[in-house]
Amino acid sequence: KPFWFKPRFTYPCSVDSLGALPTDKMPDATRDEQTIKRAKLWGPADEVCTLLQLEEAKKRLDGADDVLRTPLVPLTLPKSAGNGSLLLKLENLQTCGSFKIRGMKNKLLKSGVAELKEKGMLTFSAGNAGRAVAYLGQSLGIPTKIIMPNTVPKERRALLESMGATVEQVPSPELLDTVAATLESEGRLLVHPFDDLDLICGHASCGLEILEDCSDVDAVVVCCGGGGFAAGVAAATKLSGSKARVMAVEPVGAQSMRISFDSGEQSWCPGGKVDTICHGLAPPFAGKATFNHCRKFVDEVVLVTDEEVKAAVRLLFEHGHVVEASGAAAVAAVLAGKCGDLAGKKVV
Repeated sequence: KPFWFKPRFTYPCSVDSLGALPTDKMPDATRDEQTIKRAKLWGPADEVCTLLQLEEAKKRLDGADDVLRTPLVPLTLPKSAGNGSLLLKLENLQTCGSFKIRGMKNKLLKSGVAELKEKGMLTFSAGNAGRAVAYLGQSLGIPTKIIMPNTVPKERRALLESMGATVEQVPSPELLDTVAATLESEGRLLVHPFDDLDLICGHASCGLEILEDCSDVDAVVVCCGGGGFAAGVAAATKLSGSKARVMAVEPVGAQSMRISFDSGEQSWCPGGKVDTICHGLAPPFAGKATFNHCRKFVDEVVLVTDEEVKAAVRLLFEHGHVVEASGAAAVAAVLAGKCGDLAGKKVV
């Protein structure tokens, strides 16, 4: 099999294994205390970004040399998928290889780099979010700490440490509590991997670029893990007045946003467990702020299997695009016919 399907971690695949226990699975004696501490880790569940905030974030990022305006390029689909045409927004060409830098850079610029050089910042991700935060810490001179599960391969830890980050590894069930305790003891700025309004506003710049380059788009299909990117792109699309249908795509084995939609509240995957090759789309829970935005601006959450993702990665590779499994999920949904009849429509 090609290298990106090997079960062992191989860069550029990402690992965002946030496998900490939900509080309702904890012993009664610790549940209340941990719920209070963890509350600091979530974005607001009742606040929605405005179009003005999205536009301000885009203007902020337009002045950043390392946040790139990525191209929209056509991809011809095979007969089995209706022989239609897609436009791909190539965020795999973004600095650090993913969209993550958009939200993270907006968060840091808005928070004030000078102050952050004194207090430092903290995130919990061994994947694309961790890499983006490590890069920004190194480029801006901000002391950076990354907490990640002890199951993450040593190559990933070495990569982040080579970028100047301090890395702490803990057992997965202790991850969120360790992050909460570190925030309390060290006073760093939390740069959440996805559940943050400033991140959502920054990620929305991608959606605003899509509308600038393809104002008459009919459907936007976006990958979804914790929901930050989907929330930002969907908010940008709907708040700008576009009539485009927005679909968020999750792996079957990590469908926290779909479960949240079905239950009507922010939810975890059953038992906090995930099972998918799409590591970057596999946090075991949706964010609170991201769910609030997605339920308002996303029309539908669709699911793809790992086999469907593999088929999408192969097709993209045949057309010259080297994309990790997580980045191919949206294309997989279109190929598998899970986004409805798109014949004759402009789809990004």
